[in-house]
Amino acid sequence: MSTITVLVNGQPHDLTPGTTVAALIEHLGLVVGSVVAEHNGTALLRSEATEAVVEEGDVVELVRAVAGG
Repeated sequence: MSTITVLVNGQPHDLTPGTTVAALIEHLGLVVGSVVAEHNGTALLRSEATEAVVEEGDVVELVRAVAGG
């Protein structure tokens, strides 16, 4: 089975081709909606993360959303 390599928060991760940003988030043990995702420099809405497919060499940044006051 072939894999692609993407950078997630600066660390390389091998993924199956066709993986979406949302699937990547879940693969990392996180909940979609609990993190803000940036794909190749573009911040994604939750609905966009389910459609955005990562490709070889892509860069994904994930930041946990924190509420406070």
